[in-house]
Amino acid sequence: MSIIYAVAYQTVREALRRRVMQIFFIIGVFLIGLGPIFGFLSPKDSPVILRSLGLAAILLAGLFISIVTCIYLIPVEIERRTIYTVLSKPTQRYEFVLGKFLGGFFTVFINIAAMGAVFLLMLKFQHDGHVLEMARGVMLTFFQLMLLAAISICFSTFATPVVNFFLSFGIFLVGNLSSVTDTLTTSHSALARGVGNFIYYILPQFGNFNVQNQLIHPEQDIQNLNVYIMHNIIYAVIYSAIVLAIAIVIFDHREV
Repeated sequence: MSIIYAVAYQTVREALRRRVMQIFFIIGVFLIGLGPIFGFLSPKDSPVILRSLGLAAILLAGLFISIVTCIYLIPVEIERRTIYTVLSKPTQRYEFVLGKFLGGFFTVFINIAAMGAVFLLMLKFQHDGHVLEMARGVMLTFFQLMLLAAISICFSTFATPVVNFFLSFGIFLVGNLSSVTDTLTTSHSALARGVGNFIYYILPQFGNFNVQNQLIHPEQDIQNLNVYIMHNIIYAVIYSAIVLAIAIVIFDHREV
């Protein structure tokens, strides 16, 4: 475990020093800060605008932070040939993959936690009574991006960063189209139903983590929100574990 943590620690240090990471974080905080301005233009809907824009900004910035961080973690080590130094030590390949994932995981966590803190403090300053609900929204966003990080790490074991970017981003988009998936699964066409079932059962259901509408509009709240959130957290953890197991198998059989 010490080797995994050592790889993770070094990964976090390198990731946080990347300028593009800092840019995405600044953009996210900037978008969160726009909430009160738009709320001022529409005083009646000010609380809804602030909550909606804040959660959307965290998701958008976190999305690019997750993908841009994880698509380079393994390919860069191979390109720089530093991976030979790492693997020449008593380091197993599974430890290297898990360390890289944990490094990406903590990088995403640090950024989401920082943006979430800014967002929640702004809500507190605005005397919003739904700070706890918004904290749950931020937490679900983090686990959604944790799952995306695992997928990006898996692709990075065999794909180039450019290909990985489009694969990860594409799966994220498709996984958010839950309404389209539901339509396909009830279609009269066998092919459409097959595609819909594949998307529903095989691809990650990112759309299940987007409960912003229910969090922003309490009158449309989900029944037993705590159970719903816990179900999605367990789903993210199990799916990530499966994806990482696949990544370890692929990387273990790859020549580097």
